[in-house]
Amino acid sequence: MNFLKAVFILSALVIFLNACGDPAKNAVDNAANTTAAHGSNSAAPAPSPAATADQLAAAREIYTISCSNCHKEDGTGGKVEILGKTIDPDDLTTDKMKKMSDEKYIKYIENGIPDEGMPAFKGKLTDQQIKDVVRYIRVELQK
Repeated sequence: MNFLKAVFILSALVIFLNACGDPAKNAVDNAANTTAAHGSNSAAPAPSPAATADQLAAAREIYTISCSNCHKEDGTGGKVEILGKTIDPDDLTTDKMKKMSDEKYIKYIENGIPDEGMPAFKGKLTDQQIKDVVRYIRVELQK
């Protein structure tokens, strides 16, 4: 009987993990599907201030995978070496960054800032994922 329980639990875990999939791969797949369904990405509206716990959890995961290597887990940025190049990512927790519009954050995330070493995430993250990351920055890092 215990063996059957273990098999059932293991099976459920495998199904759950397959459903969740690789977030980085899903981001690319979702971006391709969104672009195909809606044409090219246009200027995105500002994220709404309210966020569910699930949205923040998903955005935290995207931030951790895509942003924290440079901006750090707590958003404080600072000099870091990435692929042999020293960059100085912005501290997202400063008053200057708190005053920046959501639209500007979205533009920077989509297009990157090549001169400063920030990559573009347009086509790698969906419009909604980018909005969710901005909301995460506002709610969790810029408290």
